[in-house]
Amino acid sequence: MAEIKCPNCGQIIKISKDDYNALLNDVEKEEIDKRVSERVSDIEKTFKAKYELETNKMKSSQDTLLNELNGQIKLLEEKLNNSNKDIELAVAKAQDKLKDELAKKNEEITKLKGDISNAKKDEEIATQKIKDEYEFKLSAKDVEIKRWKEFQLGDSTKDLGDSLEKYCKDSFDEIRTIAYPNALFKKDTTADERGEEGDFIFRDYIEGIETVSIMFEMKNQKDTTKSKHKNEEFFAKLDRNRTSKNCEYAVLVSTLEEDSKLYNKGIVDVSHRFPKMYVIRPQFFLTIISLISAMARNSFADKKRLIEYQQENLDITNFENNVKAIAEKITNDYDKAEAIYSNVDKMCDDIITKVETFRKQFKAATGWVEKAKKQLPDLEVRKLTRGNKTMKEKFEELNNKE
Repeated sequence: MAEIKCPNCGQIIKISKDDYNALLNDVEKEEIDKRVSERVSDIEKTFKAKYELETNKMKSSQDTLLNELNGQIKLLEEKLNNSNKDIELAVAKAQDKLKDELAKKNEEITKLKGDISNAKKDEEIATQKIKDEYEFKLSAKDVEIKRWKEFQLGDSTKDLGDSLEKYCKDSFDEIRTIAYPNALFKKDTTADERGEEGDFIFRDYIEGIETVSIMFEMKNQKDTTKSKHKNEEFFAKLDRNRTSKNCEYAVLVSTLEEDSKLYNKGIVDVSHRFPKMYVIRPQFFLTIISLISAMARNSFADKKRLIEYQQENLDITNFENNVKAIAEKITNDYDKAEAIYSNVDKMCDDIITKVETFRKQFKAATGWVEKAKKQLPDLEVRKLTRGNKTMKEKFEELNNKE
């Protein structure tokens, strides 16, 4: 057993050899740890000092490098700013250019869209118009066929003519408002110089301009009539009526020659005989108006331009005529004035001649007056009565009375 005295309290402690060795080992270990700790602390201090020194060196070097880099960065930033300004300016110009081009493209797109929309609308309107016209013509055709089927002939020739005129007039009146709102369809009541007149006159207008005019003649007769007439018998009279009433077309609405294959076709062009003349059966009355009106509408633009051209020429002609009239008036007035001037000049010559004559006569008269003055002394009584006993006595007697 080993004894160990406590340095603090002085107490003696008995411990075994193993415990003592263990305790010794602990003491040594603590001493070693202490020394190691001190050594580690010294090493740490040395390392720390070296670290701080190296850190300061590195920091100083880094600061220098950082300053250089900051200077370079500033230069680069300035260059970059200048470049950015140039880029921004270029970008702004490019953006403005793109905006202008984009605006133009948008305008073109909008215009194209509008054109496409208008084209579609025009196409739809045109399609609908064609459809409406087709349906209207089809409906009118059905009405005509129905009316023709119901058409009854009268007992007399006059009744036959009147009934055909009434048929045509009623057919037109049914479609007037829809198809021909600006048209004029009236009975021809004005006879020409021959005393002739047609049956009906059709005139249609667009924008106040006459587009088409048709002179109609209606001819009808009973199947039982003995004296059968032919259509061509009325061509010349119809053409005269067309010309005298200033109509462009002439149409003969006829039931004559009912067995003729030619006229039973419905519409026959006889322009080879007389200009712009047609022969039709009554059921094609509205059809011929529609066909002729359609042709007139197609040529309306040309007709309008022709009227405008004629109006321009008329204005120019009127201007030229006015200038010519004024020039003629001025010439006439000048001629009159020149004649007066010539007459006045002649009168002046006459006046001058008369004045010269007057002057000569005045001078002569003045000479005679002077001569008379010189002879006045010879008018004394004593001179006058000398040698005249009678006059001498008379003057003496007069003086005595005074």
